Parts: sequence; C-alpha cells; structure tokens
Amino acid sequence: MALFWRKVTLDEVLAAVRMELAARRPGEPLPREVVELSRLLQAEEAGFVAGGPPPGPQEMVDGIPDPAGLLDPRGRLAVVNRALDALVGTGRALGRTLLEITRSAELGEAAEQAIAGTPARGEFNVVSLDKLLFVTFSPLPDRRALVLFRDLTEAKRLESVRRDFIANASHELRTPVSAITGAVETLLSSGKMLDPAARGFVEMIARHADRLSRLTRELLDLSRLERGEFHVELGPVELAPLVATSLDLVRERAESKRIKLGFDGPPGLRVVADRRALEQILMNLLDNAVKFTPEGGRVTVLADGTGPAVVLSVLDTGPGIEPRHRLRLFERFYRADTGRARESGGTGLGLAIVKHLAQAQRGEVGVESGQGGSRFWLKLPSAP
Repeated sequence: MALFWRKVTLDEVLAAVRMELAARRPGEPLPREVVELSRLLQAEEAGFVAGGPPPGPQEMVDGIPDPAGLLDPRGRLAVVNRALDALVGTGRALGRTLLEITRSAELGEAAEQAIAGTPARGEFNVVSLDKLLFVTFSPLPDRRALVLFRDLTEAKRLESVRRDFIANASHELRTPVSAITGAVETLLSSGKMLDPAARGFVEMIARHADRLSRLTRELLDLSRLERGEFHVELGPVELAPLVATSLDLVRERAESKRIKLGFDGPPGLRVVADRRALEQILMNLLDNAVKFTPEGGRVTVLADGTGPAVVLSVLDTGPGIEPRHRLRLFERFYRADTGRARESGGTGLGLAIVKHLAQAQRGEVGVESGQGGSRFWLKLPSAP
C-alpha cells in the first residue's frame, strides 16, 4: 500500500486514455473505465450530473420542441428558443415585447394579462408574420410568464383545400346522380318493359342512386356549415309544434317497424334557435333513432326547460352504443356499426351536421348510452 497519496493530473488521465485506445485491437470493445468517463463527460455537458445544479431557464426553453419563450416582468422576452427565432426571424424576439414582434394588439394584451397572473390561450391571426398561431400563456412566479406558440397556418390551409375539394366534388356529382335517378324512375314506371330479374337490378340501382344523392346533399350541407356559409336566423321557437311536425315525418317508417313515438315536454316551452336548423337536427336524430331501434321499440322526445337553457332529448330503446364509439360519433363518416349503417342507407354525416348546426346556434350536443338504449341531447338557450 502506498504511504503517500498524490492527486493525478488531468494530463496524466488523458495520456492513460490515449494509451488504452492505442493498445485496443480492432473490434475490441472499449474498456469499461473509458465508457464510464465518456458518460460522465456527456452528462456534465448536458448539466445533469448527479448533485449538480438544475437546468437553467435557457436549457428548459430549449427543451421545448415548439416555439417558446419566457416573458420578464416588463413583458419582454428574456429567454427564447431556436424554434421561436425561426418563427419570427433570427434576432427579432429576444428583448422585445410580443406587440413589438408581431404588431398584434391582442397578443400584447394577452401577454400583459399573463404577467399579471391570468392564463390565456387561443388562436391569433398575425398579419405581420402572415401566420395563424395558437398561443398559450402560462403565468409564473415573480410576474413572469411562459409563452408557447403553435403554427396552424399549414394545417388550416390543408383543411381549406379539403373543404374545397369536398364541395366541388359534391357539386359535380349532383348532375350525373340526378340523371341516373331520372333514368331509373323512367324504367321502373315503364310497366312490362322489365322482366322480374331486370327489375330487381334496376331497383338496386335506384336504392344506391338515392343513397348517393343523399350523400352529395349532406356533403354540400356540411361544407357550407364548415365554411360559415350557413347563416342562422336566431329567434324564439316553440318546441311542441316543431316536435309534432318532425314526429309526423318519421311516423310512417316507425309504424312499419311497430315503433311507438312520443313527446313529453311542458307546453309553451321555447328556445332561441333557427327554426330550419333545429328542424334538421331533430329530423337527423329521429331518423337515426327509428333506424336503429328494433321492431316493437319506442322513440321518445323529451324537453326540459330548467334554468337558462333548454335540453331537448331523443331517446330510443335500441341496442345502445359502446363507450369506445361515443366520443367519435359526431365525426364525419364515423359509424359505430359500419355494416348495419350501410345496410340502412346511412351516410355517416348526419351527426356531424347535427354538431355543426348546434354550434352555429350557440348550442351543445352529446350522447348517453347503455344496454337499454341511447339518449342524444341538444342544449340551447331558453327564450322568454
């Protein structure tokens, strides 16, 4: 054992490492000590050595993949990451306020509120950058705030391209579908021109042409809703007469399946809504309820006007909807039971139209379901 201990210098360590590497045969793994030393150096460079200081604000912001920065008490960006520099231009962000960078009064006001302790988030159309940004402000101690940006410009452009394509394709399909429907109706009304086998084929063409016609019509309706081209005229609408009319429209189909229809609601109950939009919502919900309720079942419309809102519900005694499907039911083309929906002539757009029509009237929609059936509800403001 050595009687005296001498501190080994870094030069000696470096020389020893070089000797080990020089003596290593090709393909031979690195010595364990060298590997451990490499790991320690990498950890030291990243600032995460055990017992070392925690990462600073710059390291934390640099670890965020989206554009981000820290606002100081004066509302200026004290720390920014590379993604934010790339978004607004290198060197334009650090030390400046969001108002100076973007010329957006709304962003400047949101930044001031975040510094004061009020969180905020939302979409901001920044004309100076020609971008649509989703910005999140998170207050921090000592009158500071973290601000995160997400560039929605390209996503919105692609969404617009998709809507334009659907609208144009639907419009172009209307003419040939109308021609097919007219030709089929002529053949079916011709009497003895068709033998039984041919008539069966023509009737099949008629069914699918009708479904295609309904699909193009609903695609155009949905496109108009998404573009904001469907202008609602809000006013007081009495529910009882509207529900009675809608029930009469589905009564023939319901009776063919021995389904009982009913309505339960206080007389004179009114909502603030667009009559045409509300009637279409109710018809879509009733159509689905009759379609998926088995023979001998029941479909009921309930209206409840407690508080500042009115809840209109359509209940059925169908098989119910599995929980995994409920969150996606109001998406376009989504079907909980694909085969059954297609057999019944469904397009997968009815509930998406319901959702957009409800939102256009400042309302909400939802669904509850179990083994005993389903309840689709619509909440709208009550009218005096």
